[in-house]
Amino acid sequence: MSLPRPQKIIRERFDVLEEDKSLTFRHEDCAPIGGASGNLFFLGMEGSGIESLARDAAARLGLAPAEAASAGEIEALLARSGQAVAVTNSALVEDAALVSAMRASGKVFYLMSMPHVLAARLDDPSRTGALAAELSRLEPLFMNAAHFILSVDATPEEMLDDVAEKARL
Repeated sequence: MSLPRPQKIIRERFDVLEEDKSLTFRHEDCAPIGGASGNLFFLGMEGSGIESLARDAAARLGLAPAEAASAGEIEALLARSGQAVAVTNSALVEDAALVSAMRASGKVFYLMSMPHVLAARLDDPSRTGALAAELSRLEPLFMNAAHFILSVDATPEEMLDDVAEKARL
């Protein structure tokens, strides 16, 4: 399932210093981000809320909710369309081929957070150090995988609005 693309999302005129020259960017000039499957993939650390955001996005956008904790589960989901997938095993971003396949199949969202916030959400402040070490290792991979970054500091409604807007690009 493919979500409708917004019309005229980008239309800006830039005048340059050369006389009689300008450039206008139009939405029609841009290729869609991600694949045409309409799949949305949500990545992040434990405690970032990927499962609930994927469920809420699925309900709001009329997509099927799904979760994947293994490469095999993601590969099976790649063959389908119209899904909001919570990737519940953060270590899967270490598989470059799998990340590339997700990016080609749909839009990838990274739910970014700080270790102390994740530990508080997990109700275990003693895990802050371990989460910081894991985040330090994985965050560059999350950033590389993501089409879009969402801050977990935003309210759930703000994050959902952001996902809905970006899902149509």
